[in-house]
Amino acid sequence: MGEAAPLLYPQIPRRTAVRYREHVEASEVISVVAEVIGWIALACSLGCLLVALLIRLADGRWLRTDAVVVDQEHGSTVRWFAEGAFHQRRLSTEERAHVMRPEEEPAYYKEREPDRLRLHEPPVGRRIIRGVGLVLLAIAAIAGAIGFILMLAA
Repeated sequence: MGEAAPLLYPQIPRRTAVRYREHVEASEVISVVAEVIGWIALACSLGCLLVALLIRLADGRWLRTDAVVVDQEHGSTVRWFAEGAFHQRRLSTEERAHVMRPEEEPAYYKEREPDRLRLHEPPVGRRIIRGVGLVLLAIAAIAGAIGFILMLAA
């Protein structure tokens, strides 16, 4: 039977199993949980705030103004004052049907393009996403503060 083949890999000495403490303090558990929650909340908040920023850049800012609807025989026209000038545009019959107070209708114009007007509030999606992002950021800050305080207490 001959000699044994030489070992290609050096023998690694076996170590004894690492023994963990049987008792973990509550402050250590709270610190770890706070850190995990903090990092997750921070990542999610930054994502939400980035999405809100991208929506804001794409859609722009809409400012509130009062508009006047003038009914004429060839259709309705809406007039409003924005950025130091008067603006007007025709209303579709669908838009005219939603006007409640023609003499003082709340409307929203685009800050960079005051000729664009909405007769309804801008979608609340951006505000909701921004609010969720700010709440998650606050949770991350609180979790970080808890972890920092527990680190100093230990």
